[in-house]
Amino acid sequence: MRFAAVLVSVFFAMLLDSCPSRAAAASLDALLVRSRLASGAPYRYHVVSHSHETHGGRTFDVTTETDGLKYRAKSCSRGLCTGFYFDGERSFDANFNDTALPLSARVDALQITLRAIVSYAFTAPDFRTSGGQLSEREPVLRDGISYRRLAIAPFRGSLLDAIVDSKSGLVVGVVSDERKYAFELRDQRKVDGKITLPYEISLNGTVVERFERRAIESAPLEAPVGLVPTLTGTPESIAMSKLERASEQPVVPCTVGNERVKCLLDTGNSGLSMSLELAEKLGIEPRGGAFDISGVGKYVTGIVRAPALVVGNARYPGAEYVVLHDLRQYGYDVVLGADAFAHARITIDYPKREVTIAPTGPNATVAPSDAVALSFENFIPIASVRIGEQNAPLAIDTGDESTINLAYDYYAAHPGIFKPSGTTPVSGIGGTSSEITGDVARVRFGDYDVMQPKIGATKSLAATGKGHLGSGFLRHFAVTFDYGRSRLELAAQPGDTTVHAAP
Repeated sequence: MRFAAVLVSVFFAMLLDSCPSRAAAASLDALLVRSRLASGAPYRYHVVSHSHETHGGRTFDVTTETDGLKYRAKSCSRGLCTGFYFDGERSFDANFNDTALPLSARVDALQITLRAIVSYAFTAPDFRTSGGQLSEREPVLRDGISYRRLAIAPFRGSLLDAIVDSKSGLVVGVVSDERKYAFELRDQRKVDGKITLPYEISLNGTVVERFERRAIESAPLEAPVGLVPTLTGTPESIAMSKLERASEQPVVPCTVGNERVKCLLDTGNSGLSMSLELAEKLGIEPRGGAFDISGVGKYVTGIVRAPALVVGNARYPGAEYVVLHDLRQYGYDVVLGADAFAHARITIDYPKREVTIAPTGPNATVAPSDAVALSFENFIPIASVRIGEQNAPLAIDTGDESTINLAYDYYAAHPGIFKPSGTTPVSGIGGTSSEITGDVARVRFGDYDVMQPKIGATKSLAATGKGHLGSGFLRHFAVTFDYGRSRLELAAQPGDTTVHAAP
């Protein structure tokens, strides 16, 4: 658990006792100057740091980078890395393929302030003129030493307190009374003779980060890139493949290396997956381990580095795939999740049974109609869906064959959301379960009402959000996923009597 990513409420025993009297010290402005000189103003530099962490008996090599308010962390084991990125405003998770999706559409106000304190950006001459707020609180006393306590709130940031050593001018702690945590910054050392930084950080008395090496890097910090497809020509329509069983899932032909196979476009998958049979055909050996893969469950399986993927006019570079031993039985060999959607506008036209992949970015052609806002939970898109009188955040899961599948805990908390009419066995990747099924009068999704769709609640559902909205529901629409803008666009099938424009 790293320092910059800890932004949750935890049990807190106050490490610093309030001192009722103000220390006779220099002015706040003088203290800021002293802090900037003592620290060397780290906010002006790109700093790369290295450490190790152990979780579940496995050791991870951890690299963290800071550059002004920007922050990036990568945790690697056996050549596989996952990470976290803060761009100065928003926070992102990054997966095996360095695909990054936002943790929230909102500005991460806590992370802004945390970065401003530990980088000493709050000491910059223009901090207050740029909208930042600074004030001095009562000093604190610890082990007979008085420390200055500064309340800091950068522009768009939350309020946190920095504990500053009056003599050295260095920040030795970050405290939030409201959120019940206190960080301590210890073992302060010179880095490359220019700046002073802590080599040990603790949270509420427990060490959360101990750096082995810290250095200044001349190149700027780079954001996670992920898999950016090369798109040739105009977007072409890709006909969905027919499966042996009746299914609304968007399965399309694709090529991995020299192998022509079927791919499932699955927004409920956090990355990429392939069958063991395809890995063997490609002659690539999985490197093993137990991995928690959203959308497919937890399997003792492996990861392979596969060659380029081609879907229609889109070519994705070589990437990491999770190998699933039982995938082929479902009629496809590859599952394309967040990595495929992150840097493209993908339209799944269910009525026409066609898929198109188009460029994303500022120059992309975007429908003028209102769109449905998306957030992301572990790389899976979440949208607000109104079921009767209840608004529910549901995962938009094209790999789920059902219509609406609620988490059982959510259904138990809102038993009137639909009237059960039976129990149905449910099978899929990861095993079988039972589902309580029924109907609901109407469901509002975006600007449309869908009348009397099937609905269910599954006891064993590992739900993202409060459940899943699957291809059985989306079959009424042409759906365009635009992860770059955190939105999706809907167009109803003309003449579909079960779908009405919402009043």
